[in-house]
Amino acid sequence: MEILRQENYKSSVWTGGLTREVCILPAEGCCLADRNFDVRVSSAVINVTESTFSDFTGFTRYILCLEGNITLNVDGHTVTLDNEHLFQFDGASKVTSVNSSGAIDLNVICKKGTRARARVAHGEQHLTSVERMLVFGIGGETMINDTPLWQYDAVWVSGDVHIVGHVLCLEHDF
Repeated sequence: MEILRQENYKSSVWTGGLTREVCILPAEGCCLADRNFDVRVSSAVINVTESTFSDFTGFTRYILCLEGNITLNVDGHTVTLDNEHLFQFDGASKVTSVNSSGAIDLNVICKKGTRARARVAHGEQHLTSVERMLVFGIGGETMINDTPLWQYDAVWVSGDVHIVGHVLCLEHDF
């Protein structure tokens, strides 16, 4: 088990706030600006009340709201985000948001054709023979194999995994 603490995430400032990169895969030689990654997980603190999303043509995006209120307009359709359901959309979509100042989101961006699966889970789960999976703590009381996971921290797990709490799970052919 490898725990990734929020305070150690790579942080970058953008015009609307602060983004914390939980992970980018593959980890070596990939960066957001070059769009040369397969999967990227990040969380943004949004300090503006309206924003326009970057173009990620060739990618599929998943997003949920961790704190505050976020409403998206995706190609003319309005979607209100919550922390229970991942919203999936094409990275080429025209997306704007209206949100409360200080809202926090969680983003998963996957290159099209990449075999990745993101899902939100609640309660208790017993998983067996996990090859490798990222678990992100959405809720404040999360346990992974009897080890506490702080809110907004993540952990890489494999083998038999016992999860208790509100989490995002990301499986990918690593």
